[in-house]
Amino acid sequence: MEISLYPAYNVLSKMIHSDAEMRKDIMCIGGTSQWPATIFRGTDQWGEPYGYILVDPIGGAIGAFATGDGISTGGQSRTPICKLPNVEHTEQTFPLLFLYRKEVIDSGGAGRYRGGLSAESCFIPHHTALITQDTLSSGNAIPTSPGMMGGYPATTNVYKFKRQTDIIERVAAHTMPADIAELQGEEVTLQLRQENFEQRPGDVYAVIWSAAGGFGDPLERDPENVREDIDNRSVSIAAARDIYGVVIAADGQVDGPATRRLRDGRRDANRRKDGHVTRLEGERTLRVTDNIDLRREKGGGRLACSKCAADLGGLGDNYKDRCVRRESDIGTANPNIGDYRRYIDETPVFRQFFCPGCGALIENEVARANDPVLRDIELIPREASKRGPSGVRGKSLDSRIRGNDEK
Repeated sequence: MEISLYPAYNVLSKMIHSDAEMRKDIMCIGGTSQWPATIFRGTDQWGEPYGYILVDPIGGAIGAFATGDGISTGGQSRTPICKLPNVEHTEQTFPLLFLYRKEVIDSGGAGRYRGGLSAESCFIPHHTALITQDTLSSGNAIPTSPGMMGGYPATTNVYKFKRQTDIIERVAAHTMPADIAELQGEEVTLQLRQENFEQRPGDVYAVIWSAAGGFGDPLERDPENVREDIDNRSVSIAAARDIYGVVIAADGQVDGPATRRLRDGRRDANRRKDGHVTRLEGERTLRVTDNIDLRREKGGGRLACSKCAADLGGLGDNYKDRCVRRESDIGTANPNIGDYRRYIDETPVFRQFFCPGCGALIENEVARANDPVLRDIELIPREASKRGPSGVRGKSLDSRIRGNDEK
């Protein structure tokens, strides 16, 4: 269901963005955009058979809005009532002991408005010698909760498994770990459809479900909001600098001058340096996206950067072809994305498209290295007799977004 439903959110959001009233309803793709199933079974301490699927990923996350942040572990937008199971109830019903369940720092997609965080559940067998498990998942190599209009993707699904750890000794010593990474033991890569793997006492299993996508350029996020994110353990200090361009001083406060220098330097690095940039001066007739305007020019309508009016091409052009394009490893899109080579042979990349005039981030893409650049927006003039936003040469414009940008 998610693979068809969630991409429709982004498509519809782009279609309605030009309407100021409907814009308030825009929402990015949410968490658990692909469900990482944890299916376990066995015989409990009373000799009774049991079997269950871990329901924790229902906690999901709500995607960023065009007007504000998403909601961490806010459920799934497609499900009216999402009830995250009580850990104690799960432990009472099945022979499991949870080491922790926590929201995952940096999991939400970065943006002017940040996507909601997802969470991680971690457990060991309790009063049983063996738990037999199956995994069933996708979206562990490539993020399935992309951002929108410059927003970054959220984390992928992540399975973690360690054999023969020191957890029993740590519990006895009353030194509980805050994360599976703190434990000694053999790291095992679980496949996405792995059947009948065994978890014994001392083996530790954890699962992170995908979080929610961000909206807008992260460099436009209020630095004070980023500082609050750090205080709330929603964003790490490293991500604050590397993604949001926010410098935190030794006293924990925002270093304003350093932040401005860092952000200005990044924008300057991402604009064209050859001077071949045309600024449009015609009337703005449509706000196409958060970063692109339509302007009335001689000879027809043209797309322009909403910040500096740099020319991004005509109605028949792909605006991305006029942007400064950068490609990087998919791991730069979100700090929690793991090594994709465990699961796929193709090389995924994080593409970013910057305004050639001012260096503002226009849009992002998650793609295979050899994929052509996606044309995600197409504006088609209609006859003036039809109702619609005022457009070019007295005609209306139907902002039509081609629905193949999220597969």
